[in-house]
Amino acid sequence: MATDSNEASTEVDGVGSKEVFETNSSKRVRFTFTPEDYKPAKAYRLLSYLWDAFGKAPEERQFVLRLDFFMFIYSLISYIIKNIDQNNISNAFVSGMQTDLKLYGQQRNLFTTFFNMGYLLGSLPGQIIITSGVRPSHYIPACELLWSTFVMCIAACNSATPIYGLRFLEGLAESAIFPSFNLVIGSWYTPSELGKRMCLFEMSGQAASMFSGYIQAGVYNSMNGRYGIAGWRWLFIIDGIISFPVAIAGFFQVPDFPTNTRAWYLTEHHRDYAVQRMAALGRKPIERLTLKRFCKISTSWRPYLFQLPYNVLGFAQYTGYFNLWLQSLKKYSVTQLNIIPTGGNAIGLVTAYLVANLSDLTRTRWPWMILAASFSLLGSIILEIWNQYPSKVTTQVVMFAQMIAFASSPHQPLCIAWMTESFQDSAITRGLVLGFGNTISYAMNAWLPLVLFPTPEAPHYKYGYQAAIGFCCGDYLSIAVFWYAVRWDCKRNGMILNEYGLAVDRDEVYEGTVENQNLEMMKQDEHMVTASSL
Repeated sequence: MATDSNEASTEVDGVGSKEVFETNSSKRVRFTFTPEDYKPAKAYRLLSYLWDAFGKAPEERQFVLRLDFFMFIYSLISYIIKNIDQNNISNAFVSGMQTDLKLYGQQRNLFTTFFNMGYLLGSLPGQIIITSGVRPSHYIPACELLWSTFVMCIAACNSATPIYGLRFLEGLAESAIFPSFNLVIGSWYTPSELGKRMCLFEMSGQAASMFSGYIQAGVYNSMNGRYGIAGWRWLFIIDGIISFPVAIAGFFQVPDFPTNTRAWYLTEHHRDYAVQRMAALGRKPIERLTLKRFCKISTSWRPYLFQLPYNVLGFAQYTGYFNLWLQSLKKYSVTQLNIIPTGGNAIGLVTAYLVANLSDLTRTRWPWMILAASFSLLGSIILEIWNQYPSKVTTQVVMFAQMIAFASSPHQPLCIAWMTESFQDSAITRGLVLGFGNTISYAMNAWLPLVLFPTPEAPHYKYGYQAAIGFCCGDYLSIAVFWYAVRWDCKRNGMILNEYGLAVDRDEVYEGTVENQNLEMMKQDEHMVTASSL
């Protein structure tokens, strides 16, 4: 593979400043993936069961661990902070905000609606910005500084009206994080690494929900009334203070893309290595977005059919209303209302880690997405039965149904990993479809919860759980549609699968393996048809 990777890297170098931002790969370096017959030392072999980087040959191990330690861990911390800031409105609501500000109507849902409006307005433009020449290492931290300020301002509000405006601005600033980090992460990792990192990145949002509950519980117990400030106000103050140093660190930790990175923690050799590692997979470097490219992408099938598996299951989620059901039981303290739902977040984290590892080991995404969606379907069915016949379903069973829905968490990040690998011929496409996907997601979530899960009806909803069942079933169909679309597109363009299971042009692989790779694609087609018929 060394010869092919060098040829691919020469092609990358030759494009120069006209097609990519600029390239760091100024020379050919000795490049190799970890050989299949490589056997690490016993200690590394044991550690590799927990984290794949330890099972790699020394050169690749050092490179991946540097990325993980400096870039990936930072992305987790940043996304945790972002989700704490986003979700603390729910914890604050049941911890005194509702009473202090007399919020007895739809204000709680409207806080989410205004946040979603800002988020959907900023998602797609944010991706246009970072694919048009602005570095993610500049754009992401700048947005973090802005939303930290808006969060702290909520603590000074004495009515719902200014909170609506601040939540809109907060959503506008936070819209940069999720699609931008997914684009950056997808530009550095291989198929055997990508699934678990995508899942853990998104699941750090689950960790954020846990931390938010613990923080609010601690704040309520220790800071409530301190200096005449209510406990729920302290939550926003502390969140904002924590966010500022994280934002400053982002200017130094976000590595941008392999072809234009200036990351201080990567040597010149590592930068060349990164470019050629992606070239060996067939993953194209980032290009500047032009009007012609934008029109070409927006008129293709990709931005639209991807939205089906990416968004449909998300419309079925009801986990954000868990604490309202607990509150309706009238037997839990404020501290318990904040802490009990974190058990569901823990389930989501464990499930994400296990399912993502299986996905990376098998280098497949869609079967594990189906498994994740099935958890949500099971919970929805139980809750609809309870909704119709509340006396027939015990509290313990309802608790199980509320908790099991969190296990569907790996679905969306695995979908992003699948898209990254399916659209690896265009980094711009990957960025834009994620921005478009987030726009659709938040556009729907700006009004759908008001219809399906109105706060005054909690914890029973007229349509909510029925709709969740329908969305779960629709997700199965959407996965099949996207799978067939990807296969059709590959065959239409005469692409084949390379030795890493990724679709590439024929001239990017050894001639002697073309027949075997075409045979492998046919086998996967037959496997999908068989699975669909079941």
